[in-house]
Amino acid sequence: MLLAFAGVNTPTPAHAEASLLSQGKPVTASSVENAGTPASAAVDGNTGTRWSSAAADPQWLRVDLGASATISQVVLNWETAYGTAFQIQASADDATWTTVYSTTTGTGGTQTLNVSGTGRYVRMYGTARATGYGYSLWEFQVYGTTGSSPPPPTGTPISAYKQVTASSYEGGNAPAAALDGRTNTRWSSLYTDNEWLQVDLGGPATITGASLIWENAYATGYHIDVSDNGTSWTTIYTTTTGKGGTENLSISGKGRYVRFYGTARATGYGYSLWEFQVFGSVDASVNNPPLLSAPAKAPATTGQFALTTPADHALVTDSRRPMLAWASVPGAAHYEVWLNVSRTDYDFAASGKLLDLYTKVAEPTGTSYTPTWDITDRWTYKWYVVSVSGSGAKTTSNIRTFGVYLPTIKAAGDGVTIVGGARDLNKNGTIEAYENWRNPVETRVSDLLSRMTPEEKAYQMFYNAQAYPQSGWHFGPAQPNDLNNVLVAAAGTRLGIPPVSAGDTISGYQTTYPLQSTLAAGKDYPLDYKLGDMQRREELEVGARGVLGPLAEVGTKVLYPRIQEGNGENADVAAAQVRALVAGLQGGPELNPGSVLATVKHWPGEGAGGEAGIVYDGVTIKYHMIPWRAALDAGAVNIMPGYAGSSYLDPGGPGAGNSKPILDYLRNNLGYTGLITTDWLPSGAWISAANAGSDVMGGADPGAADFSIASFLSSVPIARINDAVTRVLRLKFELGIFDRPYGDPVNGPYRFHQPSYAALANQAARESLTLLKNANGALPIKLKAGDNIVVAGPRATDGASCCIWTSYFHPDYGSLDLLDAIKARAAKDGVNVYSDSGPSPKLAVVAVGEPSYTHATAWVKEQPYLPADQLAIIGNFHDQGIPVVVVMNLPRPTVISDWNGIADAIVMTYRGGEEVGPATASLLFGDYTPRGRLPWQLPRSVDQILKPGGTDTPADAVEDWSLPYDLGATAAERADIRAKIDAGQSPPTTYGNPLYPYGAGLQGW
Repeated sequence: MLLAFAGVNTPTPAHAEASLLSQGKPVTASSVENAGTPASAAVDGNTGTRWSSAAADPQWLRVDLGASATISQVVLNWETAYGTAFQIQASADDATWTTVYSTTTGTGGTQTLNVSGTGRYVRMYGTARATGYGYSLWEFQVYGTTGSSPPPPTGTPISAYKQVTASSYEGGNAPAAALDGRTNTRWSSLYTDNEWLQVDLGGPATITGASLIWENAYATGYHIDVSDNGTSWTTIYTTTTGKGGTENLSISGKGRYVRFYGTARATGYGYSLWEFQVFGSVDASVNNPPLLSAPAKAPATTGQFALTTPADHALVTDSRRPMLAWASVPGAAHYEVWLNVSRTDYDFAASGKLLDLYTKVAEPTGTSYTPTWDITDRWTYKWYVVSVSGSGAKTTSNIRTFGVYLPTIKAAGDGVTIVGGARDLNKNGTIEAYENWRNPVETRVSDLLSRMTPEEKAYQMFYNAQAYPQSGWHFGPAQPNDLNNVLVAAAGTRLGIPPVSAGDTISGYQTTYPLQSTLAAGKDYPLDYKLGDMQRREELEVGARGVLGPLAEVGTKVLYPRIQEGNGENADVAAAQVRALVAGLQGGPELNPGSVLATVKHWPGEGAGGEAGIVYDGVTIKYHMIPWRAALDAGAVNIMPGYAGSSYLDPGGPGAGNSKPILDYLRNNLGYTGLITTDWLPSGAWISAANAGSDVMGGADPGAADFSIASFLSSVPIARINDAVTRVLRLKFELGIFDRPYGDPVNGPYRFHQPSYAALANQAARESLTLLKNANGALPIKLKAGDNIVVAGPRATDGASCCIWTSYFHPDYGSLDLLDAIKARAAKDGVNVYSDSGPSPKLAVVAVGEPSYTHATAWVKEQPYLPADQLAIIGNFHDQGIPVVVVMNLPRPTVISDWNGIADAIVMTYRGGEEVGPATASLLFGDYTPRGRLPWQLPRSVDQILKPGGTDTPADAVEDWSLPYDLGATAAERADIRAKIDAGQSPPTTYGNPLYPYGAGLQGW
């Protein structure tokens, strides 16, 4: 299912030296074709609406900038009906016109014209049309500066994408639209004076400037205010002569909050701002701990003196800066305070629990320390102190834990009142123990469980909260308002238990990064953390709090379709990636009120056989458990068993979600205590899954035709239900959703897909792209201006092949498929790009590979090689003597021997995320050096995978489905791989006889 969120249009390119003056301004035209193509559509910032004239010459479109301006650039975004001859003219009085640009050879498309002129009015005056239709412009944009405004402030706005509130908003023009960096989205207030827009800058700020980009409905009177607390305000700028357009203000002030406050409107409408940009600097130290060391484990010897405050296992609910105190140590010159703060730079390749890694945050001389930063909400802060004598001798205190939880409780208009600073979830006018956020989690869990009926408990084990508000889970993603409605409905139930919304957004929520197998080609684990953290931030914007990923699978079976979702065939790489992604999604080493719940799947490791059955034995299971142990190291508390059973853990038994031995292995052998959520099972399997030890029935609809909650209650012991629901409630309290259940469906979508997020997705794609071959200097492309290249192949225009599930291609945010990306990059060098064929091409880029799929491959599973039609495209260009660069979408190991020899260069892109098009184009033109390496061996032939004519069954397999690096391996090599695994060593990656080995990839040109 491919869902998109509404409300945010395609960004308009920024112009650093001038402001966009024309957008939303009054506009007239000589004629319009019909009511659906008005003149105003050419200045509305929406490239999906247009002005079109009558089919005659001449025709004109004129915009009133509102004041005299110095005009430096005009951009015309033509529809197919463009002008071959036209003039750009400026006028001070709308009567006498000066031509600042003229052409008789207009090319259509997007024409960016650098001009020089002055005037209040600017028009396009067309004298010759390219078609039999009129003139048709998607957008007519005029850039420049107005004499009444100082130059724009320099630097990056400190207000961009920050939290924002407003006195009101009108229609779909949300407050956050004024902070999203896009000059085609806007905030507009109701039609009254004394309206305001308030921005939380996130910390104490020094403000040096502001820029207000007005739509037609501007303010003649307004002031800019600052505040430390959002309550007491100081005015730092005021005017009663606002002119609209773009107003750049040189202002000075300090505060965490900044506010525009309108007092007089220029029109009968409200106040309407395309952008409200605040400049200056923000002091981040109040939110970030001092990092005086790398993350480190505690000393081997502890307990040599005592910690005193806070009490061990205390939950601090009255301060984000609790005093830490300890007993005095005779002879101590100073002390070191070590705290397991959340970090982004863990060594994700190292084993061990992230929660047990400490950072030195202070070196006081006394016996107490009060943090200089606001400690964020988390349940398990662990700390110790080291005493350092004058000679450098050290002793270490005992280790204690405490939690910090101070949620901001706000009335949400959902029927739940605030009593004593807490949400009265059961709506009885008093605060019970489970409603009181000051209580420890276990106290709240125990109290709520005691109040629930058996039916209420059972519903917590099911999905479909959109139809059954008492259900514990919601399958996402959903439109922001739809999700909010689900959460509000849950608040109306007897006990007000919120659901968790989780979906198959396994590679990003609204910014899609590469699949894990692709990331395994890049092996940049700090970047993996940032990608998980990016997804966390986007989900929190709208109240989505879960994801059905990442995968902790090692892909050792070539024909497993979902190998594309796993981590390649190196278990150590898989472990590092899983640690990083889980920690990023959680925002730290444990689940906390700022987390997105990671659902690690598919237990117990379907990479060793696939969904039909797992074939590892007592030796090879050790290899496939490595990333699962890493997930637990990162604090994962939700695991999804897959459809496959295991011939080793439960011979002849059912799939993992219904197998008690397989689930017991997770709990008893790995020590897992968290939640178990099944994959999407048929309703007839739910009761047996619960009795086997599964806690949540993944995707399960309690209203299914052949199922009832009553039958579930009569067939599953109440003790088993209590056990499962205790875990569900614990997880929900740890997420903080009882106290803050909602996101911001109005403003949150405007904070999706920020430029920094797209940059992370682009970086991930760049680092993963793998150059397997580069003969005769085919790459990078070094052609002369005017030279031609051809881009062909089915994947050239298949943007969707970048991604799977509900992490997807985003043309609405400006994502480019490979053809368009190459066109855009080639244009910088003056190189012409043709689709499929063209005159005298110097080079052919052929984009091939398998289109997007999920459970089952797009091609016949047992035929992992290019279909004849794709192979023919490569051969056709080669036979013409045209150098061929093959760009292959490689979601799974594929045989390429039949064309490897005729391709001059080969680039593997895998499932590279929404930015794979631009990233690939940049690589082809040499903008960066290739660094990706194959995450699997590539088979030399199908005979290395299957017996001749074989099917995907163990009897026909030639490779060992549970062993890495064994394509074409000898018996002795396989025996050594097993021996290394049994001894806890990493097996050699060089065994076998593949066409390309694991880790292949040229690291330069």
